[in-house]
Amino acid sequence: MPDGQDRSLDVRRFDTGAVLFLEGSASDVMYVIQEGSVRLSRTIDGESTTLAQLVGGDIVGGVGLVRQQAHTTTATALEPTACLAIDSAALEQMVTEDSEIAIRFIKDLANRVASTSELLSMLGQRDSRTRVCMALIRHAEMSGEQTGEGVWIRKRLGDIAGEIAVADTEMGEISKVLLRRQLLRVKRDGILVPDVSRLYEFVKNSDV
Repeated sequence: MPDGQDRSLDVRRFDTGAVLFLEGSASDVMYVIQEGSVRLSRTIDGESTTLAQLVGGDIVGGVGLVRQQAHTTTATALEPTACLAIDSAALEQMVTEDSEIAIRFIKDLANRVASTSELLSMLGQRDSRTRVCMALIRHAEMSGEQTGEGVWIRKRLGDIAGEIAVADTEMGEISKVLLRRQLLRVKRDGILVPDVSRLYEFVKNSDV
């Protein structure tokens, strides 16, 4: 944030497990994470399903504040977390006075809406293997690191399974198929996708 802005903002601190806002609650402020991390989840088929994990610099609750609608997700601190709380009046002042902030904010909201829509679309797929493959593709394209061996995803298979509501045992069976076909490699601190296009072809194949 530019100098001079911070004094008008409210810094709030959340302990591990504390809820920033609940799904269905009024959107009166948004948060910019300064330190820590936040889990966004939504109740799907009666179960809490992770949609995203946000870290420092990310915006939480921006869509609801802008649209003046109830939150569509629950935000929970995954560790001790500090956030800037910004209400609609402060946000309007910021984007009016600083075009750079306005552009960054709009881009962040656009990416957040697209990401959530894609994930909800995945969750609508009945076939678990399709959901797993689409989740891997999504992470590879949005946050993967290109290496000489392929695209590196800094997540574990268990993290992916949790995001798309696939049981660990089922994820284990699916990963065996993907490993056998050399569509991914699993390491202790992440997942390597050698060729994202091959993963796309696997999804399109009728036997997936």
